[in-house]
Amino acid sequence: MAIHHLLTPSSFRPLAGVLGCAIYILYYHRGEHHLYPQRNVPATISLYFLFALALKQLDASLTTATALSQAALLTTIYLAAIFTSLTLYRLFLNPLNKFPGFPLARIAAFAHTIHISKNMDRHMILYNAHKKWGRFVRYGPNDISVSDPDVVRLALSSGAVCNKAPWYAFEYPGCSLISVRDPEAHARRRRIWSPAFSDKALRGYEVRVEKYNRTLLRQIEGLDGKPTNIARWFESWSFDIMGDLAFGQSFNMLESPEGHWAITLLKEAQAGGGLSIPTWAARLLFAFPPIAREYFRFQHFCADQIEKRLKIQGKQANSDITHYLIENYLTSTAVAGKTEREKKVELTRLHFDSKLIVVAGSDTTASTMTFLFYHIAREPGLLDRLRAEIRGLAEADGGAIEHRRLQQGATLLNACIWESLRLHPAVPSGLPRKTPPEGVYVGETYVPGNTVMMLNFYAMAHDEANFVGADDFIPERFTTRPDLIKHRDALIPFSAGPAGCIGKNLALMEMRLMTAHLVSMYDITFAPGEDGTGLLKSQDHFTVALNPLHLVFTRREAL
Repeated sequence: MAIHHLLTPSSFRPLAGVLGCAIYILYYHRGEHHLYPQRNVPATISLYFLFALALKQLDASLTTATALSQAALLTTIYLAAIFTSLTLYRLFLNPLNKFPGFPLARIAAFAHTIHISKNMDRHMILYNAHKKWGRFVRYGPNDISVSDPDVVRLALSSGAVCNKAPWYAFEYPGCSLISVRDPEAHARRRRIWSPAFSDKALRGYEVRVEKYNRTLLRQIEGLDGKPTNIARWFESWSFDIMGDLAFGQSFNMLESPEGHWAITLLKEAQAGGGLSIPTWAARLLFAFPPIAREYFRFQHFCADQIEKRLKIQGKQANSDITHYLIENYLTSTAVAGKTEREKKVELTRLHFDSKLIVVAGSDTTASTMTFLFYHIAREPGLLDRLRAEIRGLAEADGGAIEHRRLQQGATLLNACIWESLRLHPAVPSGLPRKTPPEGVYVGETYVPGNTVMMLNFYAMAHDEANFVGADDFIPERFTTRPDLIKHRDALIPFSAGPAGCIGKNLALMEMRLMTAHLVSMYDITFAPGEDGTGLLKSQDHFTVALNPLHLVFTRREAL
């Protein structure tokens, strides 16, 4: 019997269902498919027309309209089979079903997105979930939040067996240092950055940092003891410093009450960062520039600034971070045989790296400083103790405040900074890592292969199993009371290992110097009606989106 007698339009319906199931099992269920989600649209449209063509070939009597109508039904069956297969797998076969968590999240990642969209407090939702369900909480079909510090060795150490999750590729083909998922490629890129954060380079940056410290001190002096939102000042201060170190010029935010338009764009673009949107969905949004307009405008701004910065390379009195990246770019693109395409790739990397300098070095520092000064205003006697320590160090240097001395001798100051970092991590929900195909044991708990584990910094830091008095500000745990730290791996505010924050020492230098200046020059108290409650409700936009903190700075005699 001829095959066209066996295949009729109605017989295509179960075949379309079988095809959908097969596509899910053989394609969508295997590997990563987040980079080009928009390709699913033309692929599905093409299948629709193939169905219509096949129907016409089988039955020439069908009108075109009928064939197209039947093809639409077959395409619907095909898509329904894919989604049914996916749902059945997630409900009954997914090995992550053994983990407790949000019921709807096991079916759809968007359930978690909707859950956190009301208050943008993902870190608190996950923290409370950990208190309810333990150290492993499922918040997505393939995602678990982990607060067991044993995960740090597996995910962040030099011998880590877990790699960066697909989330890091959301800007692809753009690729900054933090976005590089391949460990060997990341190590090569990091070596390019390393000279920019050497001890010699940091000593050069100290002069530039102190310039903006003086500007902030001058602005606070001009307030004449009036209440002020210190969160806003610390954000302006940190962005001005990183603008200088990234582009050779500041954003002048300390001098401009209305801020800088590019940073306003950045803040708007970052607002969705805490929604936990699936990577494929974020990529789909990025495929349509009008939807991600603010992001692309800020990216173009960074690219324009780098083009300007390239023109003054070698003409500056003091090197900035970008100096070292540009030197590598100029050297690598001068190699004989480099194609124009390869040179363009190198330049694009430079553009994205410059954006990383600004973003990673600003929000995080401003957040830590704001929470630190919340505790300085709140903790009785802490300001006096800090001032006495800094006074002693300054007197040894003839009255000057030098970073070298603060780094080595300001025991209490350093402890306060670290305790603030512990209690209020700048990336509160943590960082995602993907388990190897064979899976891993985190402690005694087996986590299946190809699972995304969120290393939950906030939940680790507030777990009594890791820190005695986990919710209390006790800087002595870093000095005279090491017994208050039960699990040091739970303290990872700068991440750790080969992918740890390369700018850690720069951030600490900025915070030590600015804090030393302010506590030595001012009495610091809450403004009337302020108690920090609003600050503690700051949103999670991946980094902390600071709520205001109103403080009063009253001038006192200089050291």
